[in-house]
Amino acid sequence: MGEIEHIFGADPTCGPCNGRPTWRPKQPAPFRPPLQTGGERARGSVKKWARTLTETTYRFRFIKGFINRNKPLCPDNEEFIVFVRKNYILNLRYHVPKNVLDKSWLRPPGILENASDLLRKMCTRNLVRKYCRGITAERKALMQQKVVTSELFRGKKEGYAEALNQPFANSRIDEGDINPKVLQLISSEKIQYGVPVIKYDRKGFRARERQFLLTQKAAYVVELAKIKQKIAYSALKGVSTSSLSDGILVIHVSPEDSKQKGDAVLQCEHIFEAITKLVMLVKRGNIVNVVQGSLRFYISPGKEGTIVFDTGPEEQIYKDKNGQLTVVSVRATSS
Repeated sequence: MGEIEHIFGADPTCGPCNGRPTWRPKQPAPFRPPLQTGGERARGSVKKWARTLTETTYRFRFIKGFINRNKPLCPDNEEFIVFVRKNYILNLRYHVPKNVLDKSWLRPPGILENASDLLRKMCTRNLVRKYCRGITAERKALMQQKVVTSELFRGKKEGYAEALNQPFANSRIDEGDINPKVLQLISSEKIQYGVPVIKYDRKGFRARERQFLLTQKAAYVVELAKIKQKIAYSALKGVSTSSLSDGILVIHVSPEDSKQKGDAVLQCEHIFEAITKLVMLVKRGNIVNVVQGSLRFYISPGKEGTIVFDTGPEEQIYKDKNGQLTVVSVRATSS
């Protein structure tokens, strides 16, 4: 046993091993690749030198092309210009506008300004074509009404700019909300537009909720199951509104028409839309009058009333001590 312990390097009489062997297996030597021969080292050096020479040559040609970028196409700048064109087109595809209102465009390098302008025009033309083809006939008609509204109110009435982004509707009143008796009374005419309004009495200016209906032949002021006033377009003399942001409109009738009770004084939330629809049905664009300060309206033969327009901290409509209808609106602040 002592011989075996001696072979493994263990001494039972000493050390903390208490007779246990302290032998450990030897670690294998790390792998070392075989040394390169002289020829292999030479070939590696040649490849590295050739790679460095190629990169240096390419950099030199690129710098030379950048220096001559503004000159006509020639061997000195051809590779640089081709690279710039390719790089700009590849970047442009990620910055193409998505709709006709998007005016952004990737800034081109100086040598591609003309090409960029052509591409931008082509892109805009394509977006416009795509947008126009996607518009329905109904939406196109509503947009054409916006053009008429612009001719009537642009630069004349406050609130027009804020109403630009509000699309027009075919009608603000569903047919189911109109009393069947009224529908029966005007069954010979197709209703083109309807909107809730507040009508002010010509005498006393008491406010009353009404419906304002437009057909191909006439405008109707309706109270539940009664037609309170019918204004044939042939008897319509004009439409007046103020230059402020209130929703007051006055429909003037001809005093010679004995069937008419007098001018209709209405307040409408969608005033631009209602007047535009009325003008397009009457087919006379010169009937709208945008006034400042005040306007007079016809009550009965030989008698007229006055509406005064003013601005204040809050909107108000009331009869003043002089018997006039005073309309106070909040003046729009320019941003």
